[in-house]
Amino acid sequence: MRAFNEWLNRGEDFIVGFALALATIATFVEVIARYVFSASVGTGGELAVFSIIWAAMIGAAVAARSGVHIGVDVLVKRLPAALAKGMVLLSLLVGAIFTFVVTLLGIQLVQLSFETGQVTNELLIPRWPLYASVPLGMALMTYHLLQQFVAHLRKPAEDVVAGVGAEEAHAAQAEAETVGEHIEVRQT
Repeated sequence: MRAFNEWLNRGEDFIVGFALALATIATFVEVIARYVFSASVGTGGELAVFSIIWAAMIGAAVAARSGVHIGVDVLVKRLPAALAKGMVLLSLLVGAIFTFVVTLLGIQLVQLSFETGQVTNELLIPRWPLYASVPLGMALMTYHLLQQFVAHLRKPAEDVVAGVGAEEAHAAQAEAETVGEHIEVRQT
């Protein structure tokens, strides 16, 4: 299972990075074409939007994997540890149910688009690959939320409460250190 999760994590990270790079390149090429050559490639805008949508949908799953999901920490931290753990577990379970329902609805959207032969306006490619980002992203989110649920279920209540908000603080600290490293590099 560990090997599968590592493979999945690398795949998610690659898709997000590739999609963002593709969106950046498409936008850059379109801007250069318009302002330097007074012409449009004609596909840059749509390609950038599609790439950003894929990055956002898979990126949401990456956020769920990291434990950085929407939550109200203030209330949970004020509750007794056992009740706080229950609230965290409930929020993860409700989130997983919600993302599972959106996965099912996303599958229906992809099927409808495939069956009706919808195509994009600029690229003139089928729309269903774009729409496939919804069920795939939401299925991955469901998986990661359930992973978080199981991990929290196994932890003592005090550890769950101590971890509430810790993911965001850790992410902020890591970003601050990265920014600090870039500043130090630029000063030399």
